[in-house]
Amino acid sequence: MRRCLDALRAQLPATQLEMIVPHDDTLPESDAFRREYNGVQFLHVPGRRTFAQLRARGVCAAHGRIVAITEDQCIPPGQWCANVLASHQAPHAAIGGPVEKHEPDTALGWAIYLREFTSYIPPVQEGASASLTDCNVSYKREALEAIRDVWAVAFHEPDVHGALRARGETLWLSPKLVTLQKRTMLLGAALRERRDFGRLYGSLRAKDLPAWKRWALVVASPLLPLLLTGRVVSAVFRKKRYVGACIRAFPYIALFAAVWAWGEMVGYLTGTPPESG
Repeated sequence: MRRCLDALRAQLPATQLEMIVPHDDTLPESDAFRREYNGVQFLHVPGRRTFAQLRARGVCAAHGRIVAITEDQCIPPGQWCANVLASHQAPHAAIGGPVEKHEPDTALGWAIYLREFTSYIPPVQEGASASLTDCNVSYKREALEAIRDVWAVAFHEPDVHGALRARGETLWLSPKLVTLQKRTMLLGAALRERRDFGRLYGSLRAKDLPAWKRWALVVASPLLPLLLTGRVVSAVFRKKRYVGACIRAFPYIALFAAVWAWGEMVGYLTGTPPESG
């Protein structure tokens, strides 16, 4: 979090940049952070909350006409905030960018990056996009307010982006809005997160599917590890970037795919997200 906050604090003046960090009771160092980062709003939400619930509270608390979302694993480069503001001179409701790897990193760190951000490895082509990553995305406030009922309780970017597209809005991917990523996790925590996000994804999809389609996806779930691993490897070789790192991280990538597939199958079966989702 310090890397992220230091990078943001060094950009726009305080009069132009409102920094909000929503957190629950699992951040015991919150008082120390408040003292260290005077001017940053650490928004305490009592209890144990999901990432989507915290994100919703942060967006609700923001006052700016442009709302940008990132995560503590990201390190926004020096002109990121200025580039976000400049990009919103265009009419697009949501504008995001690619995610570059901060090097060096371990094989596990590379696997986490490649599993999450394969679709956003630079270079990316500027234009309309079917999706944007919640680690590097910004919105016009008026566009978010028009679909407030979708995200007011839990801000899941697939639901938000789907609602924006349903209104005829455009999601735009801009190569100028690149951010850096570095995340340190233990293997057990990384596996639990993959499982939970897989279940969350499955449960969100299950909401809009008839029963026969849900069962078809359950039956097809054993094929998911091959599909997910193949997507990562093919994207890396297609872009001709990070090939060596991908080979080194391959055992973790395959393991993440298997755990995600299990979680996604449980999401289809139960139709409910994990407690941590």
